[in-house]
Amino acid sequence: MTGCTHLDELLESEKKIIKRHIEEHKYYQHIENDEAAIMDFIEKYGFIMREYYCEYVCADRMRCEIAEEYRRNK
Repeated sequence: MTGCTHLDELLESEKKIIKRHIEEHKYYQHIENDEAAIMDFIEKYGFIMREYYCEYVCADRMRCEIAEEYRRNK
């Protein structure tokens, strides 16, 4: 499998995490604007959410080239 077939699921899970933590993120980062806070959150933590999803959550992780990269780099 060369491309992600679970991108919608990944993005939905990221949205839920962002919604749950955005107010706290805005407070600690001193950001008032929601859009700016979301962008900052994604820049700082997006790679972690993707890596975790691809390596540990995705149903196709054992046959996915993208997830294989994460497993190889342990």
